[in-house]
Amino acid sequence: MVADHVPYVPASRILPEITPKGVALAVILAMVLTAANVYLGLYVGMTVSASIPAAVLSMGMLRAIAAILPRQETNILENNWVQTAVSAGESLAAGVIFTLPALVVLGTWDDFAFFPVFIIAAVGGTIGVLFSISLRRIFIIQERLPYPEGVACAEVLVAGEKGGAQVMPIIAGITFGAVYKLGAALEIVVDGVLRKVSLGLWRNSWHDHFTLQGRLPEFGTVTQSRTTFFFGIELSPALLAVGYIVGPLIGSFVFLGGFLGALVILPLTSGLLLPPEGMSIGDFVGFIEMRRRMVGVGLMRGPVIKGIRDMLEKVNVSEDRSGLSRTDLDLDPQVVSRLSLAMALPMALMVWWVSGLILPALLALLIIFSAGYLFAAIAGYMAGLLGSSNNPISGVTIIVVIFTASLFTLLNWLVYDGARTQELVVATIGVAAFVCCAGAISGDNLQDLKTGNIVGATPWRQQIAQLVGVLAGALVIPLVLNLLISTYELGKDLAAPQAFLMAALASGILEGTMDWAMVLLGAGIAFCLIALRHHREEWRGLPLHLLFLFVAYGLFLVGGLVEGALPEFVFMGSLFVAATLAWMFERGSLEISVMAVAVGMYLPIIMSIPIFLGGMIRLTVDRRLGLGDVSDAERDKAHGPGVLFASGLIAGEAIMGVLLAFFAVSGVYLGLLNNPLFFPGLMLFAFAGFSAGWFTLRGAEDDVMEAELVD
Repeated sequence: MVADHVPYVPASRILPEITPKGVALAVILAMVLTAANVYLGLYVGMTVSASIPAAVLSMGMLRAIAAILPRQETNILENNWVQTAVSAGESLAAGVIFTLPALVVLGTWDDFAFFPVFIIAAVGGTIGVLFSISLRRIFIIQERLPYPEGVACAEVLVAGEKGGAQVMPIIAGITFGAVYKLGAALEIVVDGVLRKVSLGLWRNSWHDHFTLQGRLPEFGTVTQSRTTFFFGIELSPALLAVGYIVGPLIGSFVFLGGFLGALVILPLTSGLLLPPEGMSIGDFVGFIEMRRRMVGVGLMRGPVIKGIRDMLEKVNVSEDRSGLSRTDLDLDPQVVSRLSLAMALPMALMVWWVSGLILPALLALLIIFSAGYLFAAIAGYMAGLLGSSNNPISGVTIIVVIFTASLFTLLNWLVYDGARTQELVVATIGVAAFVCCAGAISGDNLQDLKTGNIVGATPWRQQIAQLVGVLAGALVIPLVLNLLISTYELGKDLAAPQAFLMAALASGILEGTMDWAMVLLGAGIAFCLIALRHHREEWRGLPLHLLFLFVAYGLFLVGGLVEGALPEFVFMGSLFVAATLAWMFERGSLEISVMAVAVGMYLPIIMSIPIFLGGMIRLTVDRRLGLGDVSDAERDKAHGPGVLFASGLIAGEAIMGVLLAFFAVSGVYLGLLNNPLFFPGLMLFAFAGFSAGWFTLRGAEDDVMEAELVD
């Protein structure tokens, strides 16, 4: 126990945390923000924490209720309980949308039936809550991991106790994001007819593939290697907002991944490696883009494996529950154990139901309870360092898919004589869905428990809030998924990168078609990037960065042997090793986020650029305010108004995306212009970035004026 920690509300003071109006408000907000995160996650493959927006919205609504109704006073702990429930619901969205849409991609499901999606989300989320309970004291109390979003949320709650217009930036952001999405061009094909879903007042994207001779033609046949690049930009305020929230470092690393993928990996692999004969231009583009994504898959494996090692050093700690105060009481361990065991039956039944096989369903229980707890701990540990929005939960799930698919491949050979490949692919996705839900919830829950630790909440009451939020989110997720896929096309309007990745991994491993050469190339690049973090460090007297580079070269060689193109892989690997050594000799080590680079490489560069621009806007504001040498907590506090506006942009664009989907399903099409221009969208996109910085700068000026008045 850390003796010097004093919460905002002391343990001796009892305030109402769970109230009827709080529960009702939490359920409503959880459903709304979960729907928004479902859209955002399918759109770009990234979700952001809703803790701060939920805290601000619930603060405003609870105060409005208190002003209207007699004897309905609110307090900071009730507000914290509401935001805890809401953020649990929205974080569940990531666990579902990163995995279950793979079943639609594979053609196993035509839509998202309510009952199986609800059960997988509710049970997986509940397991995540239960797994994270034992980790609270380890990561928050003993190790004191920073949990940056949890600290920032606590700052918002404490500031809200003192009054102020904190709700204005998020309302402005929601309004702007919704109006922008309504006006931007959005087209779908219905029964062979092109329909304009939105008003279509401006275009919001430009992109194309290019060769050394110019623009890649749309038609024709590829008969030889053709060096191909990809470039463009998506004018999305939501992506700009993601960049502002995650900051300049993560934004730059995401852009680096996009740059490497579109302007290095794509031209190298398309120019050096022969494509299949007689491939059309369209198929060639799909082929080289999939190879780029598989390099991103390989990149994701390095940091996740390293994270497992770091986390295991922290978890082997005993726990003493004697003499605990109100602010340190978790749910009763016996209740947690019994509820965890109770989840086993629906998990096994659901994997059996989706796959039709009983033996994989029983094996799934062992995988979920062992790997599920391990990866819930990894997710919680990484969230403590990176924040929930930057938590590489999809990378963790990739490891689960690869492990499960490999185990089921062995099962298919030994038991089913190789005749149950498709059923086992589906079972693999089912296992991954449970584990991904558990990991997503665990990381977010520990972030909220950090907030509670600061403000003086009761942990077991927060854990009840998390269970309520999981159920609310699980109720709305299947409805929103069906609404979206009935209007937008997966892989086009909704990138759903993780879903396509999970489908490719599971089917590729079990069917023996996995593009291991590209995965190994990506893993080699990952070890080059990891080497950048360990310049001048030693392991048993050996330079650690050289060991990582040696492993990287080995992976490049094996990849070349698998591909049957050893000279080409040696050439590409040598480029990356040489670039790594050149950086270290010139500038030393670099604290690079390999997972952020991997996400950027997996996503198209048109999405990486606005994220990068959002981070650069935040960096500009940092310099304007002189925040270069302050702590992360002080910097996050200064950016509070801008982050709230950015969160509003994400929520507004996502909510309007869901509403437009509802209009399209209803046969309502709003298109006004046949050929909208790009320039108006560019101007509004720039205005969104300016506004995020302006809200932060105005907030800083208000703080200075308030301090002068106090003096």
